Amino acid sequence: MGVVGDLTDSVTSFQTRFYSDTIRRSDVQNGVCEVDGDTISLRAGSQALDIPLDAVVDLTFGTPPEKLSDEFAQVFGIKFTPGGTPHVCFIEHDSEYADVFEYHLFAEMINGADGRVELGAQKGGQQTDADTKRVTVSIDPTRVVFQMDDTSTNAIALGEIVNIQSGKRTIGGAKRDAIKLDYMDSQVRITSYLSLAETRLQHLFNRYLRTEYAELKSEIETTDVSEAETQLVVGYYSTQDITQTMHALTDGNTSEFESIYEQAMEHGLVSDPDDSVGLTQKGKMLANTELEMVNE
Repeated sequence: MGVVGDLTDSVTSFQTRFYSDTIRRSDVQNGVCEVDGDTISLRAGSQALDIPLDAVVDLTFGTPPEKLSDEFAQVFGIKFTPGGTPHVCFIEHDSEYADVFEYHLFAEMINGADGRVELGAQKGGQQTDADTKRVTVSIDPTRVVFQMDDTSTNAIALGEIVNIQSGKRTIGGAKRDAIKLDYMDSQVRITSYLSLAETRLQHLFNRYLRTEYAELKSEIETTDVSEAETQLVVGYYSTQDITQTMHALTDGNTSEFESIYEQAMEHGLVSDPDDSVGLTQKGKMLANTELEMVNE
């Protein structure tokens, strides 16, 4: 079955192969994986493994460890610590269920997490007098959302991020694990810092954001984008005016512009005009990358 909505109102179940160091037999198992809002459950005959989401400390996806390289080409990796004892599990990668492990599980664990944020600590390379604020954090497929105590909301789109660093920072009078986000807002480079109250969730948040950022960059690098498409994306990003962009790019030639827009849509840079004209997160990142190169 596909995933509809979030995991709290659905159960995902699929046939798979998996390995875990918690199961008595150390070979790869053929079985079933079931994911709901609280638990990742794996079953193989009489063998069973239940991984509560609040015990998960890391989620990865990619190549398996060397000892499993003959069994799996790609895996979803789970590190978990039930009762404080570290364990691992590797589930065979299945593209049909990639969103479960690459987004939905992260959202289930991170959304609603408490933390402290310094929004706009730097603007255009200059320090500001930004205050530290308490915040509730959530992620959706296109952005990170910060809900403030005063009910105001701020968000950073994934495509606007230009750099990510993690480490320690003094926030709210104490040194904390934090993530530094550099992103563009109205073509001005902004730096903000976020520290979640729970170290485990901070690590998961860092993992999610780094992975999404790296995937967007990789998609851009492996897409054969034409100069005309790049000019379209940068032009629209700079003006937010599709008519102005068309005149600058094709001197008002509608059919030529539509052809370029169609190519850009096929490359995942712009949205379907039947829905609304605009840039995807991939398109925003391409625009920011091009503008940064010009401004260097």
